[in-house]
Amino acid sequence: MQMGTLEQRRDLTSGEAKLSLIEKIGVGNDREVWRHPYRHTWGVKVAKPQHGREQNAIDLHYSMHLEHLGIVSHHLPRAHGLVETDRGTGLVIDLVLQPDGTTCPSLAQALRRGLVSELEAIGLVHEACGWLERSGVMLADYGVHNFLVRFPSDSERPHLVFIDGLGTRHLDFKYWARCTFTALERWTARQKAHAFRDKTLSLINDRSSKLWHSKKSLHIPLGRSEGAACMTEQR
Repeated sequence: MQMGTLEQRRDLTSGEAKLSLIEKIGVGNDREVWRHPYRHTWGVKVAKPQHGREQNAIDLHYSMHLEHLGIVSHHLPRAHGLVETDRGTGLVIDLVLQPDGTTCPSLAQALRRGLVSELEAIGLVHEACGWLERSGVMLADYGVHNFLVRFPSDSERPHLVFIDGLGTRHLDFKYWARCTFTALERWTARQKAHAFRDKTLSLINDRSSKLWHSKKSLHIPLGRSEGAACMTEQR
């Protein structure tokens, strides 16, 4: 995989001064999310200090790979590119917002608040996993905080949006092979989608699970959104 080539195509810095990040809207295990100072519908993911994994570069690579395949969906926020900031290299991504500009809840929040019923949550998971399988999109992390529920409008059905955990966590030979050989990629996507579906449905059906009972959060509260409309990285 020519990862360097793809990164260069999406370098948003272009010799300009570094972005000054002011408003933190999310914190995860490896990264923080800051609101873009000039585009409030964009977020900037930056690695925490002393976290060596270059997840921003990996995420950008997989985003470019999916675009090359023509995969665009409301389940998938766009990654715009890399930018230099006062906190290191950041990945600029679309924030996942409701039509009125407010933040989207996680599935756990939507269930606890009664925004979706248990039956509706099951339907959301089946629909999203069907899209992963049909599109051949690989899910690397099954964490329940890696997707949000978006309610487009009163006349449209809600859907899940994957804000983290796609592609891979490590740029290794397995990832290269999956992105190179279509049959292997689609088989991997199907297997991972089924595993994600089964795990998430089990959590929905178990009223004692973390979907129904909040635990200590890694997020910075922001309007009870558990931190951000763009990223959660609890494992």
